[in-house]
Amino acid sequence: MWRLLPAVFLLTVVPARAQFAANPGNHSVCTLRVDVVFADHGGPAVGARVQLLQGLASAAPTEVEITNSSGSAEFRGLPPGDYHIEVSGDGIQTTHSDLLHIEDGRVFESQLISVRSVEGGSGVAKGPSGSTVTVAELNVPKEASQELDRGNNEMQRNKWKKAAEHFNKAVSIYPQYASAYYNLSVAYNHLGQSNEQREALQNALKINDRFVPALVSLAHTDVADQNPSQAEALLDKAVAAEPTNVEALALRVRVDFMQGQDQQAIADAQRVHGMPHQGYATVHYTAAAAYQRLNRIPEMLVELKTFLQEDPSNPRADYVRQTIAELQRERH
Repeated sequence: MWRLLPAVFLLTVVPARAQFAANPGNHSVCTLRVDVVFADHGGPAVGARVQLLQGLASAAPTEVEITNSSGSAEFRGLPPGDYHIEVSGDGIQTTHSDLLHIEDGRVFESQLISVRSVEGGSGVAKGPSGSTVTVAELNVPKEASQELDRGNNEMQRNKWKKAAEHFNKAVSIYPQYASAYYNLSVAYNHLGQSNEQREALQNALKINDRFVPALVSLAHTDVADQNPSQAEALLDKAVAAEPTNVEALALRVRVDFMQGQDQQAIADAQRVHGMPHQGYATVHYTAAAAYQRLNRIPEMLVELKTFLQEDPSNPRADYVRQTIAELQRERH
């Protein structure tokens, strides 16, 4: 007789902190932050479309993100390799980056891309919800911006304590610096200072309550602390601001399941599957567990098989294969 899918897997395969993405293999995975600014006036490009392509510019995009109110977009769970970035959007000229190589062992990488306004355009890209640049981010003093850059450089070297020092200097110079608070939360996460991480995220959201990376990261901390209802509220807000944010949707699949919302977990998993979602195959495992609780075994089988197709080397892959075999024997 086949067994229930182990709940412990559902509670551990999704990262407990936003900065630790699922590893699709035996290599390290990297978080890539892309900051898009206007070369002609220096402000952040809000609502720009950032496409991440693997290899050359002619390759198909693996992920697409929209820049937040700080002009930033993040791609998580990236394996080592060569990547290329294309930035486009209303009011800006389409811009391509140079080839970017992510080395094995690198956990954080940042890329600054300067774009130019389309002649006659507004010079400000608009997001899907019409978001605009926050006044706070436009008024960042040069000294604070320099401290942010120094902190980012330390992050690239995995010098998290030094990075935190620079980010703290940035927010002491300019307390309305949401981006600096967010980067500070990343540094605290790697230092294992969870209380400080949460406080930094909350400070970022006090400044900009539509800062999607901060919303998602704080939701991760709530899930780790077994507060799914608080995480759900944050994720709903994140998805409303960025409907194609795969990380937010994937985490909401888990939160749905934790709260017994099986139908919603399945629906959110289907939304994730309809997007590029490398590193998030576990949504199919969660959907399978939801189908199991609904006693819909054929659909459960489909989800388990999809999980194996997308992540055949997952530590639970052998268990899933055994479960599939037992289910198929019982059905015949």
